[in-house]
This record gives sequence, structure tokens and C-alpha cells, in this order.
Amino acid sequence: MALVIQNNNIYASPPVWLDTEGTDEQLGLALELLVAQGANSVLVFACSNNKHSADRLRSLLGACPVPVFGGIFPGIFFEGKCIDRGSLLIGFPFAVQVDVYDDLSRAKLSIENPAWQDGDKVGCAADLMVFVDAMAKTTEAFINTLYETIGGGSHVIGGGAGSIDFIQRPCLFTRAGLLQDAALVVKLPIPMRCAVDHGWEVLDGPYLVTEAKGTRVKTIDYLPAFQVYRDSIERVTGNQFNKNNFFEISKNFPLGIVGINEDIMVRDPIQRIKNELVCVGCVPANTMIYILQGRRKFIVEAAFLAGEQSGLKLQQLSHKPLGMALAFDCISRSLYLGGDFSDELLALSSGVGEGKTIVGVLSIGEITNTARGTINLLNKSIVVGQL
Repeated sequence: MALVIQNNNIYASPPVWLDTEGTDEQLGLALELLVAQGANSVLVFACSNNKHSADRLRSLLGACPVPVFGGIFPGIFFEGKCIDRGSLLIGFPFAVQVDVYDDLSRAKLSIENPAWQDGDKVGCAADLMVFVDAMAKTTEAFINTLYETIGGGSHVIGGGAGSIDFIQRPCLFTRAGLLQDAALVVKLPIPMRCAVDHGWEVLDGPYLVTEAKGTRVKTIDYLPAFQVYRDSIERVTGNQFNKNNFFEISKNFPLGIVGINEDIMVRDPIQRIKNELVCVGCVPANTMIYILQGRRKFIVEAAFLAGEQSGLKLQQLSHKPLGMALAFDCISRSLYLGGDFSDELLALSSGVGEGKTIVGVLSIGEITNTARGTINLLNKSIVVGQL
């Protein structure tokens, strides 16, 4: 089943195609129809439960006459409904510049020298969408290099693509087909404004990370990291860890890195290896961290605030907006909220306001500018960008 929303006004919300089957044929049909309606570039959000053929998609994507970009995610949402099978395609009335970086885990990173480019050249002050393979070993290093290269002048939104089973597969859409171990930097010819929030609160701490390497936290306060984490949660909450329930408990109690302005960047501990905590995103040594907890009220409210603040920022510009909001909402937020996740989508819609099209994904890590202007990989957060 597919739904096409048509709008002939180039300055209004662009046409959107929603397919709930998740097939190659439906995706190819959507590309043809959106281009026929005047799309000059196409954003593709697809679900990891889809049964796509890499060979078939290579042919379909290669035949598209306009740039194609996007990713495969654990889930997608549109008009307040979240699905885990299907595809969502947006036909933009403008062309974009897509810079493609491949072999992230092996190649020396150089933002000035992408592997190849697609689409029209866009000025260096362009706002950006960034898509990364969440399973690439150097995802965060790539994001850091991007910021070091372009600085804080661009407004950035994006997220990590892939599957919740954390097995690396091709997950990024380009006209060359599906890519893995890669990143896309998409330069937009119109302005975008973003906001981020998470809603997590301090449960215990602060603690000092005394030894860490990349995404692995080895010791906290000179003691084994898992021991400190476990003892704190069991003491304060009454939860009890066993050999099999680490993720069931840890999804409710992320780590929070204390920033320069006392803001908290969330890190999601997704795995225990012996006495180490493995997170989505790096936790540097010699940083102060808290153990966080969530209350549904504040988690849901964060979606409202991100939607509202992105809109207020956009109102400060003089141009006529496109009328679309893009959201990258961490998959672990939906896992935490469970059946209440629909409340988060309602809050997002309320924050964004009436008359706007909202499309989004459940991402594995979120990318945006922080309050300090840096571009960071975030966890358990929701990022909203309005165009």
C-alpha cells in the first residue's frame, strides 16, 4: 500500500511517498513518480526489515535522473505513525550536492576530498544533512573531522543508519546503489534550523572516567566501570543485574558526559564486555559523568521542545520556509517508551505546529550542532530540523 501526497506549490511541503511494503518495486515506482512530479532530488528513508536486493536497487537507483540520498534505519515515522517495514521518499524541489565518503574504517579522512560527488555544487556556507553507517569504526572521528574542517557556521542534522542487531550491512542510499562503511554529507541550497533535546535526568554521580578507549569505558573512579555502574543502579533503584539482562536495564540508565556549559551529552551503554561498558559514541578519559534516568513525562516533553525550538529559530529568517520538519529520534528512546512512543510523536507534532509535514527515522546515534556550535554524535536524543 502506498500513499502519495501531492502539492504543486514549489514553496510548500514537497511531495511524500509512503510505502508500507518495503519492496524494491515500490521504491523504484516512488522514484519515477516523484521525478515526474518535478523532484530535483530525492531523500529516501527505509526500514531495516525491508527485503531489498542490493543488485536490484543498484539498477533502480542508477536509473534515477536526479540525486538520491538517505539511509536504512530501524524504523521510520510519518504523520504520527511509526513503522518498521516500508519506505518514505521525499521529492525536494531543489537539487543538492551529495559528497560521498567510503571506506570510513580504513581510509584516511579528508572532508575536502570525497570519494565522489553527486548533484549541483552548493556554496560552502550551506546547511547540511549527514548520514553515516552507524557500524563504521570511525563514525565519530568522521563527524569530528567534519566539524574541524567546516567549523560551526553550518546548521547540521543527521544520524546513524543501520540495524538494531548491530551487524554491518549496506545502509546508505546513493545513485551508485547501497553503500556500507560510508558517510554522506548533503549540502542544501536553502537554510535549515535545528534543535535537540533528550529529557534524561541525573540519577547518581558525578563520577570520573579514569580509563577509556574509544567507545569503551574501562574504569570509573579507578574501579572497573561495570562494577561502579552496577553498584550505583542496584543501590539507588533496586534493579538487579544478571548474566542476561544488561541491555534491558541499561537502556533505562544511560551515561551523561558533563560539558563545558554544564550541559549533558548522553551516551548509551549497549553492551558489557567483562567489566567494561561499550557505548554508542566515545566517552573520553578524564571526563565527569553522571548515571542518568528517565521519566516518561520529560522524555516525551523533549520531543515537543526540540520541535518548538527548531521552529522558533526558523522564524527568525526572512525566507519563505518549505514547510517540512525532519526528525532523527534515537531508537533507544522508542525502546524505552514502548507503547508510549506514540505520545512522543504527538508531542513532536504539537511542538512543530500545524500545517507542516513531519518525517523522521529511528536512528542509531543523532548528529547536530550542540549549544557550543560543535557538531557531535549524540545518543538517546531527538534532533529536529525545519526547512
